[in-house]
Amino acid sequence: MSQKIFHNDDDVLFLDYLKNHYENTLGEGSKSKIYFKRDKERDYSIISLFLGSGIRVNELTNLKLKDLDFESNRISVIRKGDKSDVVPVTPESMIDVREYLNVRCQRYNATDDENEFVFVTKTQNTSTPLSNRTVETLVKKYTKAFKSNKSMSPHKLRHTYATNLMAQEKDIHLLMSQLGHTSTTTAALYDNPELDKAQHAAAKMGKRRK
Repeated sequence: MSQKIFHNDDDVLFLDYLKNHYENTLGEGSKSKIYFKRDKERDYSIISLFLGSGIRVNELTNLKLKDLDFESNRISVIRKGDKSDVVPVTPESMIDVREYLNVRCQRYNATDDENEFVFVTKTQNTSTPLSNRTVETLVKKYTKAFKSNKSMSPHKLRHTYATNLMAQEKDIHLLMSQLGHTSTTTAALYDNPELDKAQHAAAKMGKRRK
């Protein structure tokens, strides 16, 4: 199982590949290149968010604009069992999300209403939310392009983040809190010292990309 995740700094190298090199592998004028140019900021921010927070695919696809807190570098998600949770995110990943939001309305004919979904596509000139399957497909496509023997799922990106967090902090309670394996409510989390600890850990992990 551990062979199916990124090790060492491979996740950082993967982000660099997607941002700076993947486009060059696509045929000039091809549909693949045209769509990638449209979706680059969106897709990159999706990958970055998985690797910068450890959230699940359905937690990502259900994100709404009101769930993003750029001041604190946190996002609000709905965990299993419909429990609300607050998740610290690496500051670099939140920057990537903001860069996507700068082009989101224009590229996908979307609005900036706070109740709109963050990650969308354009269908018949109308903005529609990305499905779990679409996100799983794009993660598989990009990871396979990066390493042909390593087609990965969003869950493997989550596992990559968890492995890196555990290696850095060596704190199982912090890990469980970050991944949502607790039953604490949103209100309790705001008063939970684990959240501040996780925030500090996320900032430290983001520095690996510099």
